[in-house]
Amino acid sequence: MLYDSLLEDQVTHRNFNLCPHCVHHNQQGFLGRLCESMPMISRSDGDTFHLLLADRPLAYPQERSAAASGGISVCFWYSHVATGADTHTTVVILPETRLNQPVLFRAIESVADLLAGKLLHTNRLASLYQLSGHALQPLAL
Repeated sequence: MLYDSLLEDQVTHRNFNLCPHCVHHNQQGFLGRLCESMPMISRSDGDTFHLLLADRPLAYPQERSAAASGGISVCFWYSHVATGADTHTTVVILPETRLNQPVLFRAIESVADLLAGKLLHTNRLASLYQLSGHALQPLAL
């Protein structure tokens, strides 16, 4: 797809621990996460933003009284030059996805690509999205 090739041309840094965006702006470049045992899933264009998986995927919904949905949620942290050095959070719900699914990390990588694509065109992400096909749909909180 044309979109995929444009994204690859602009999001030149993937799955790094030392952030090229932060280093470029003379900030601390090491990106810490809540769960260090997970693979690093991160994206940056090296200049305007970085995005990283902040924690391990969790079953969604987490409430014990809720019916099992077969979905998971993933939390990402991101920073964009337009919002200063602030770190923001966005959560993505992946319906019909299980924690033990062999393709789980490939799905999370795809979500990271979609979020990075949005950050190429805007400085803020919605707080909550749901993956629907190959697109992210913002959800109201």
